[in-house]
Amino acid sequence: MTIRSIDMQVLVQKVGDVAKIQQVQQSDHANRQQEFAQQIAQQTEKNTKTVNQPLQNQSKLIHEKQEKEKQSRKYRNKEGKKDNKENNDDNVIFEPNKGKTIDIKI
Repeated sequence: MTIRSIDMQVLVQKVGDVAKIQQVQQSDHANRQQEFAQQIAQQTEKNTKTVNQPLQNQSKLIHEKQEKEKQSRKYRNKEGKKDNKENNDDNVIFEPNKGKTIDIKI
């Protein structure tokens, strides 16, 4: 099957049109991809700067947990102070001459 000269002239013009169409499509895809990348960058920047609001149940649980921790700290501090006072009272013996002289042995 041979191509006649008239058909060849039509095909050459169509090749140029097809090339332009493909170039437009490729540039369109590149532009869309760039816009999509910019949107992702903006969204990630926004997400890094914002704080999610906790649900009501979560905030209640956190508050309750903090209250329990405070109460347990207070209880431990009270028990620790009582033990320290008892230990200090038992271990303290006043010796007036202790610690005034230094023994050096060579």
